[in-house]
Amino acid sequence: MATLAVVVLVLAAAGVWAIVSLTSAAGGEYESAPDCSVVPGGVLDGLVPARDTELSRRIADFDPERREGYECRWETPQTASEVPAAARVVIVRYADRTGRPGTEAASTALEAAARGKASPHKLSGLGDEAKGWSESVQGFDWGCTAVRLSNLYTMACHTAAVDYQASESMPADVALANAESLARAVTAEIEKGDY
Repeated sequence: MATLAVVVLVLAAAGVWAIVSLTSAAGGEYESAPDCSVVPGGVLDGLVPARDTELSRRIADFDPERREGYECRWETPQTASEVPAAARVVIVRYADRTGRPGTEAASTALEAAARGKASPHKLSGLGDEAKGWSESVQGFDWGCTAVRLSNLYTMACHTAAVDYQASESMPADVALANAESLARAVTAEIEKGDY
């Protein structure tokens, strides 16, 4: 459990987070970034049982004239009777700025998030563009999926231990499938809203 907590903190400290750009159902660009409440609780229940919200906040160091966003993180507490797990979601809206469309900035963010990761691959049927990959942090395999819809970028990541002692993580392909499920659920919720 302590290992999983360290892994989550390392990811946060390293700034390993994803941004997904999503378009509204009407086809227009997003005027604001949804906050962490857009992540469906039912999906989180299956991925991070007995979870605590570790982080749910606006990203403070963004210039609001260029971009705004939220970072969200949940983990199974050490006192829980569940196997440790963690999930992270980042949602960022890019504004049209200095002659560069927000959609282009969001696409660039998606590419930057996937660059240098193990086996990044395109995903179909998810947003305007999407990629998934696996990464290992301190021996724990994380699956991550980044999605862009219009000028909104979001990234969802997931990991879990295989036992209560958090001696090792679930296989990377399972973590990746879970991250994709989370990203699809978040995307569907965003598309229902008026942001």
